[in-house]
Amino acid sequence: MITRFGKRFLTDFIAGNRTFSDKVLSFGIATNAEYALSDTNSRLGFEFYNVPVLFGGIDIDTSTSPYTYTAIYNTKLPPNLAGKINEIALYPGRRVSNNSYNSRFITTFESPFEWTPSPTLNETDYRVGNSSLNLSSNGTSQQEYIAIIPSFDIAGYSNFDTLSFSYKVNNANLSSVKVRLYSSESDYFEFNFTGHSVGWNIKDVAFADMTSVGNPQRASISKLGIVVVPTTSATSITVDGLRVNDEDTFDPAYGMIARSNITEVEKVAGRELIIEYKLDLDFGV
Repeated sequence: MITRFGKRFLTDFIAGNRTFSDKVLSFGIATNAEYALSDTNSRLGFEFYNVPVLFGGIDIDTSTSPYTYTAIYNTKLPPNLAGKINEIALYPGRRVSNNSYNSRFITTFESPFEWTPSPTLNETDYRVGNSSLNLSSNGTSQQEYIAIIPSFDIAGYSNFDTLSFSYKVNNANLSSVKVRLYSSESDYFEFNFTGHSVGWNIKDVAFADMTSVGNPQRASISKLGIVVVPTTSATSITVDGLRVNDEDTFDPAYGMIARSNITEVEKVAGRELIIEYKLDLDFGV
């Protein structure tokens, strides 16, 4: 589906006011149920990789009436990448940010050895990468898992930006999942994820809704906590990906041109994957 931005961009390109020599395809894990396809989409539901388009082509099908005009973009995903692709988007090159507060990954939950207590590695149920982690409550009490992470800065993110979490709820006994961004041993920002269903969830919590405990410093986040909060019975979750979405940066020359949901394709590690993205153009005749 061509987005509203895409229609404006392509019209401006035809008018000679925009260049379109560089193109990027982005890949995500969100299904239509988790992030509905709409012409107002400005990002993927949960992006995990992007790569430049290698070359483009066209296909004109004269066997239909009216004729079908299709632009085709071809690219290649590298051998080291792994993940389950449910959505693809086309962008006009890579955005050049005016600051360092662009969308970014915090973790993909690949290694249990970074966490205390140590969670269980899950190599059969995942979407980002080729594994995930199983985290459990402490019986009927909440359990926090802690990991030391490379220090990063969230000072430039606004209240409109979001923290996006991909996780699987394994039974109906989960009350909430809390994500804590620590700047010291006892000072942290907390994001509370609720309203989930049993199965895979992609949830966004705005920075406006985060709370503070102690006196955390936005410029020096160095530790990550995931808290599993049960109801009245033990529960567990499978955690898969955590990222920041830059929601409020507006660039009139950059945006999502088109987004499509596809039948899930698994990109396995160790081999390349050639992708063809077809964009149907409707000229109304």
